[in-house]
Amino acid sequence: MAVLSNNAAVAASQGLGRDTYLYAVTIATVTVESATEQMTATYGLTIDAIDSTSNATCYVLASGTGGAEAISGVALTTTFAN
Repeated sequence: MAVLSNNAAVAASQGLGRDTYLYAVTIATVTVESATEQMTATYGLTIDAIDSTSNATCYVLASGTGGAEAISGVALTTTFAN
């Protein structure tokens, strides 16, 4: 169970460890399989989570150096910088 503390500070980059990116993959343009393969092979990203492989837009959480928004059908939604 979590314990609430009134002296805890909230700061950017706590908990993720490295730069992490949330990408939106438009499945009508590129498959999730192809997008994640390119993310890992071309951009050296580690896939941390995928929300769906069948929704019109799939969200992929990936960590590493970024750059996967260059893939057609992939949009960078947000960055969690370390």
